[in-house]
Amino acid sequence: MTGMSENTIPQGRPIWIDLTTSDIEKARTFYGDIFGWTFEDQGAEYGNYHMIKSGDAFVGGMMGRVPEMPAGPDAWTVYLDTPDAQATCDKATHNGGMVLVPPMQVGGSGIMGLIADPGNCATGFWQAADFDGIQTMAVAGAPCWFEIFTPSYAKSVDFYRDVFGWNVVPLSDTDEFRYATNQLPPQDSVAGIMEANFLGEGHPGFWRTYLGAVDVDATAARIVEAGGSIVEAAQDSPYGRFASVADNQGANFVIVQAPAA
Repeated sequence: MTGMSENTIPQGRPIWIDLTTSDIEKARTFYGDIFGWTFEDQGAEYGNYHMIKSGDAFVGGMMGRVPEMPAGPDAWTVYLDTPDAQATCDKATHNGGMVLVPPMQVGGSGIMGLIADPGNCATGFWQAADFDGIQTMAVAGAPCWFEIFTPSYAKSVDFYRDVFGWNVVPLSDTDEFRYATNQLPPQDSVAGIMEANFLGEGHPGFWRTYLGAVDVDATAARIVEAGGSIVEAAQDSPYGRFASVADNQGANFVIVQAPAA
């Protein structure tokens, strides 16, 4: 998680996050209380998609679940940068993945879509035009880290290398713990991928999104007070204190120690 620079988003790097939620008003209240976020409704033309701001910076999006969406739990989606959305879909299907949402123009902002990797982890992609994505990172109230938990580690590593051009650097490669990062020059790790055999056969992989908090323990307590829950208690790591939590509708994310914006 070293050296996550602001506003430099090369190919294959996480460029956007958004939340699919069962009740957008409850989600607005929860995240507004926890992170001080504000929200800009993009109107009916864009399905009342909400842009999330931390201070003056866009840090993500939020959309209400609609009947035509496939069934599933509320969840955060991570989008990776691509220079060519259609080529990403073609590479995904050629490398053992599948297209969930084909490339879709979003006004003049860019082109988005959604694919599934060989571990059935849903991953978004974004071909930027007028909008470059997340405007600040690695501070409180903003995304700080992104990682995939996958039961198909080797296939998924190859997938992200071949489809998104990841430079995969192993941090550990033992039967007990396999973890690698996508590392950009000179030593800028921007996302991780972890073997998660504990998920069990047939369980889909998933992304974990880390959001910054100045005080992890106090933020975890506020999350519980706001109707969320603690999935994994706060603990220390070489990258700062963190806790795995869920919002008031069950969407999982991680809070991690970060400086004030």
